[in-house]
Amino acid sequence: MKHLDEMGAQLNKIGRCALVGMLAGMLVGQAVAQGAPAATPQAPAQQATSASASNVQTPAANPAPSASVATTQASALPDAPAAPTESASASMPADMKAMFDDASQESQNLRSAPTTTKKGVQRPGMLVMGIAGVPLIILGAMILSLNVGPKEAGARDGLGAAFLAPGAAMSGLGFYFAFHKKNQ
Repeated sequence: MKHLDEMGAQLNKIGRCALVGMLAGMLVGQAVAQGAPAATPQAPAQQATSASASNVQTPAANPAPSASVATTQASALPDAPAAPTESASASMPADMKAMFDDASQESQNLRSAPTTTKKGVQRPGMLVMGIAGVPLIILGAMILSLNVGPKEAGARDGLGAAFLAPGAAMSGLGFYFAFHKKNQ
């Protein structure tokens, strides 16, 4: 049981690391998509030193940023979009207006009379559903016509009805709506 608990704890840690990694990746992806410079990780406030590596002490904190760094970071931001200087004209030139009027008159003349409704298949998908129901009806009828003993009669009736009823519903609705005129 102890081994199972340790394994669960390790999986929990792996899950947390994966979540943090995904969130960091999404933040970097968003920054790249927006065109902003990618965030760089900040150095920790205190750096750990090891006595065995060297006897030289490292600084305890990062030096304060200078004014030139602040101005460089401020200039890296993109400029705000400028307001549009031109506005669209509401009036149309006379020759262009005449062209549009001629085109609209011709398009009205080219329109045909309303078409009559077709008398064939209105919904082909419903026709396919009606055809697919026929084999289910046949299978259900074959199961219901089997000669079995009195103990298996209930199973036969249930199985036969399970195929016959949906097949009949599919065929009836499918053929009806395949040839029924659509409401307009």
